[in-house]
Amino acid sequence: MSKKFGYWKLKSVPYVEPLPLLGNYGRYILQQEYPGHVIQKLCQKFIDQPYFGAFYGTEPVLVVQSPDIIKHVLTKDFYYVNGRESSDYSESEVVTQTLFFSAGDRWKIVRQNLTPLFSSAKMKNMFHLIDKCSAVFEDLLDHEVSMSDVIEIRHISARYTMDCICSAAFGVESNTMSTVENNPFNFMATEIFEASNYRGFKIIFRAVWPAIFYRLGFQVFPSTIDEFFSKLLKGVFQSRGYKPSPRNDFVDLVLNLKNEDYITGDSISNAKTGAENKVQLKVDDDLLVAQCVQFFAAGFETSASTMGFTLFELAKNQDVQKKAAEEIDEFLRRHGNKLKYDCVHELPYLDACMHETLRKYPVLGNLTREVMDDYVLPTGLRLDKGVRIHVPVYHMHHNPDYFPEPDKYKPERFLDENKDDIKQYTFFPFGSGPRLCIGMRFAKMQVMSGLITFLKKYRFELADGMPETLILDSRTFLSQPRDHGIMLKLTKREGWEGRNFVREQKKV
Repeated sequence: MSKKFGYWKLKSVPYVEPLPLLGNYGRYILQQEYPGHVIQKLCQKFIDQPYFGAFYGTEPVLVVQSPDIIKHVLTKDFYYVNGRESSDYSESEVVTQTLFFSAGDRWKIVRQNLTPLFSSAKMKNMFHLIDKCSAVFEDLLDHEVSMSDVIEIRHISARYTMDCICSAAFGVESNTMSTVENNPFNFMATEIFEASNYRGFKIIFRAVWPAIFYRLGFQVFPSTIDEFFSKLLKGVFQSRGYKPSPRNDFVDLVLNLKNEDYITGDSISNAKTGAENKVQLKVDDDLLVAQCVQFFAAGFETSASTMGFTLFELAKNQDVQKKAAEEIDEFLRRHGNKLKYDCVHELPYLDACMHETLRKYPVLGNLTREVMDDYVLPTGLRLDKGVRIHVPVYHMHHNPDYFPEPDKYKPERFLDENKDDIKQYTFFPFGSGPRLCIGMRFAKMQVMSGLITFLKKYRFELADGMPETLILDSRTFLSQPRDHGIMLKLTKREGWEGRNFVREQKKV
């Protein structure tokens, strides 16, 4: 319970005196407080220190808050700190064999083989699918508003982003935006991102004490997830005759991998040695299903949350909402009411709104890393293999030294004329370094399209009783509102009839 608590004293690193078993993360481990807030309070005790020691439960963790040191940890010295956390146990479940949980050569090979799917050219070729989903989203909003002018925006955004990822990545019609109840994809979404005390307990237990967790027979994710996506992939494979299609989507990439016994990539040790060694990874069904689950989960949940938080802030800041809507109106006038891929480049103010949302509500309030090889920081501090490093994203995003008036929603921070004022390695909307979010372009594409669909027709405000400050959940590793949705009251904007999307004519 406390045998490692002398670690930082021996290293002459300032640290917070820990509690037995809970260390310095007690309020998070007991699921009483969002982890970003817990770490922020620790950082404020060492405001002038580049880093300090703490204990995540019984495990020593170095909390790094100097942008220069963060640059080394996330980018320059990536070989030494390439793991997420509990890296030796990433193959203990099918779902944890994803890029998010993997490390070392396994992470490197999979990342190299998946990266080509997310090029700008691939995103542009895929955009027509997002366009179709946005048209359905337009109809869904109309239907919901006809029933009630007050809607819960996170859930409806998730139905839209889920439809996008299923269409674009898997080539299947998920019908998550239809009125049919008991949709299996909605059920899987709940299974993956269940917000409960029991799931929260398992996430923390696995992160801190993985050996005990798996020895006791626990699993973070239920087997129903593996079974569902295994059947989904098999069904799509059969529909394509087990051959890649002209779609060139995620399923085609997986089919190509499936036809190989092994996939090849660069060894992660090349970053240390300068060599050009190649390594191989055996391709099995578990590996393929894991990537399938990751694409589905990451493809809808983080984008839906970003949309929800953005609309929440625009509801509170009517002047910002008005400016964003006017920019969208002008974009649609230029393009004849057609939703184009150019929306990711031609709407700087809406883009700034999205980034300001990601500052206030980062997808991950804390970036976790694991030391994979004995590592010496530029300051001379030697860290042993297995030690954790935490980058306090929420704290950095709310530090007034980097973002003045951090509690205010100010999209202007991210306009071109002000971007140079943002210090490097203080803003992590999609992570940073080699582990930068692989789906960043796709996420931006669907979030921007979803916001356009919403704002072109509706103005909105917080519904009666909706609080202006959200309580963030302590039971998930993502930033989500706890125990309530985001309720908005919608009103049709003047002239909305002239901004309906021009839709592709169905072929008879």
